[in-house]
Amino acid sequence: MVGTHSVFLKNSDFYMAHFDFIRECAHRYREGRINTTISPTDTMNDEHYLSAGRSAVDCILKALSATSITSVNRVLDLPCGHGRVLRHLVALFPDAQIDASDLEKDGVAFCEKTFGVRGIVSDPDLTKAPLRGGYDLIWVGSLFTHLRRDITQRWLAHLASLLSDKGIVIATTHGRWCEHIYETVRYISEDKWMKIVSECRASGYGYASYSRQESHHFMDHDYGVSMALPSATINDIENISGVRIYGYMERGWGDHQDVVVYGRPSFDTPWR
Repeated sequence: MVGTHSVFLKNSDFYMAHFDFIRECAHRYREGRINTTISPTDTMNDEHYLSAGRSAVDCILKALSATSITSVNRVLDLPCGHGRVLRHLVALFPDAQIDASDLEKDGVAFCEKTFGVRGIVSDPDLTKAPLRGGYDLIWVGSLFTHLRRDITQRWLAHLASLLSDKGIVIATTHGRWCEHIYETVRYISEDKWMKIVSECRASGYGYASYSRQESHHFMDHDYGVSMALPSATINDIENISGVRIYGYMERGWGDHQDVVVYGRPSFDTPWR
């Protein structure tokens, strides 16, 4: 009984430190100033621009609460665009080293100059991008929403390899809610959307490429729209060695995209 009581006290101390850390992050974000400078070339700028960043912070705080993280020293925002979420990450983790990476050189340069982060121009093959690794937190907003499943699987695993020993990836997907709002949010042409939905119903993951004029000139592989059932996303992460699944939030980001959280340490790390 003495040993059990001692373990309980140790765990109690840890959990208090964990909760204190999350509370401190939320407090600093609430009291901090969000840099609202928006690039004139930012194609994401709309009426939901700032609320999308605030929703990302909400997702991150929920994700942290499911982990054992008590500090975040190195952060990656991928793809950073022109800082839609990044400006909020800077306020949430003001003392962290933050990397902002994207294929769009203009966006990376803007983020580096405006938010004082380290800009990294990515690579069409993410596994070849010059990312330094050791990240405690990687935010991946609306990247896997545009990829074939085989690329998604490979990149999910690669991001895991860039984590610190307690790091997490927080990534968004088009989940099953998206089938119900297609009439409002037209992701792609109707014939291609029907293909995506059909594949998703059959296998859990559907994908169709944009037409060439809709796609980015810097992509050397298929780029389009995907939709994944939660079970498919969880299954793909289950096949990544050395990680555990911390959570899944349907419609977690902006009441639209699903959010999955996974990372270190491994699900099979022995008890102490």
